[in-house]
Amino acid sequence: MIYFDNAATTFPKPPQVISALKKSLNEYGGNPGRAGHRISMKTAEAVYDSREKCADFFGAKVENTVFTINCTHALNMAIKGLATDGVHYIISDIEHNASARPVHAYSKEGRVTYSVARTFENDEETVKSFESLINAKTKAIICAAASNVTGRILPYKEIAELCRRRGICLVLDAAQGGGVIPIKLSDGINIICCSGHKGLYGVMGTGLLITDGKYNLNTLIEGGTGSNSHDLNQPDELPERFESGTINTPGVVALYGAV
Repeated sequence: MIYFDNAATTFPKPPQVISALKKSLNEYGGNPGRAGHRISMKTAEAVYDSREKCADFFGAKVENTVFTINCTHALNMAIKGLATDGVHYIISDIEHNASARPVHAYSKEGRVTYSVARTFENDEETVKSFESLINAKTKAIICAAASNVTGRILPYKEIAELCRRRGICLVLDAAQGGGVIPIKLSDGINIICCSGHKGLYGVMGTGLLITDGKYNLNTLIEGGTGSNSHDLNQPDELPERFESGTINTPGVVALYGAV
C-alpha cells in the first residue's frame, strides 16, 4: 500500500510511537496529577517528559506548553480566549474552517469583527494584504502555516514581524506545518496551535497549544484540575489553566516518541 493522505493524518506511525503507546497502556495507568501514589507519580513524570520534549521542539517554556484534544481545540482556545467585545481579527483566504468557523461564530454573536486577507503567489503582496486590513481594534492575525489543500506555505515569519511592529498577536495554525517546516516561537509567533497526529506523527486525539505568554487567554471550560481542588476559581497557572479534565495520557506519552 502507498499512502498519500498525510494532510489528514500521517500513516503508518513510526515504531517509536507504537512502542511508547504500548508502554503507556502497560505502565502508566495512573491519573497524572490526581494522586500521590507511585503509579500516578510515574505517569505524571512521563507526561512531563513529553511536555518538555514538545516545548523544546517548538522553542517554548515547558509550563507554556498545553496538551489539547487536537489542533481545532487549540485554535478555539486561542481565538475565543483572546476575544474581548469589539476586537478585530484578520484571517487569510486559505484558512481551514478550524480557524474560520470560530472567528465567524464569534462575529455572529457580536463579540468580534473580522476581515479576510487575500493571499498571492508573491509573499510580499500577501503581507501587504494583511497589513492593509489592520485597524485600531485589530488584536490578532490568525493564519495557517501551510494550506491543507494546496500545500502553500504562507510567509508566516514576515507576518510575525508585521504583528510585532503593530503590536498584534499572531496565532499560527501549524496543523500542516508542525514537524514538516521548522516552526519556532522565536520566529515571532505568539501562539502556535498544532495537531499531534499529522506532521508530528503522533496518534489521533492529541494536539498542542504553545504560547510565549505575552497574551492572556480566557478559558473555554473550567474545572477538572488536580491542583487546588478546594478553590472554585480556575487556576491562573499554565498548563493547568487550560487542561481541564483528565488528559489523553497514552496519546501524550506516544507524542514523546513521535517528537
